[in-house]
Amino acid sequence: MITQSRLISKYDVPAPRYTSYPTVPYWETNPTSEQWLQCVERSMQPADSSLAIYIHVPFCETLCSFCGCNTSITRNHDVELPYIQDVLSEFRMYQQRVPATGERALRELHLGGGSPTYLSPDSMQRLLEPMLESCRVSADVELSIEVDPRRTTFDQLKVLAGLGFRRISLGVQDFDPEVQRLINRNQDYECTRRVTEQARELGYHSINYDLIYGLPRQDERTMRDTIEKTIALRPDRLAF
Repeated sequence: MITQSRLISKYDVPAPRYTSYPTVPYWETNPTSEQWLQCVERSMQPADSSLAIYIHVPFCETLCSFCGCNTSITRNHDVELPYIQDVLSEFRMYQQRVPATGERALRELHLGGGSPTYLSPDSMQRLLEPMLESCRVSADVELSIEVDPRRTTFDQLKVLAGLGFRRISLGVQDFDPEVQRLINRNQDYECTRRVTEQARELGYHSINYDLIYGLPRQDERTMRDTIEKTIALRPDRLAF
């Protein structure tokens, strides 16, 4: 039998995130454009299948030390419009090359990142409005977004609510100031509380908090404090 100490010594080491199989370093070839479009077309079968869209917004103003996402770190917001134009151009290409993408009912649309709230309210409108208008949106569509509370304003939440967004996921990670300093993510409790209350005020009915265990300087005391503060804010869901 393997003892607990041996298990800890074996697995308590830095390692990449395990999010796909096979993992990216073992990918040998990328599909051609035609092969990819054929896969997309096959995924639209049968005719009564529905459509789910994920939009990646890679931009962040600062980099959190734990992050393993595809990001672009910049404070130059001039990057917003060219990126939006490219995303819309890609989506139009899908609708032209795979007509079923415009025929299937859109049941889910999710914005992730990066930090989708890097985008200004006007940029959000410019990105999402034409995309939703070009889709056959289901009556029970779920529109959701990941937000960085430090970069989230009432005006952004209002624009999203006006477009039909009702699900929101807040990156919290940990409420302890020292842990936050070490991961380069200074985000006080009041910031998270403000965004949570504004979202509720605007009619968001599913509010999720992302928390992380295993960050530097976390211990039983800091984790208990983070959990108690989280409970006080009453999110609808937790991703831990």
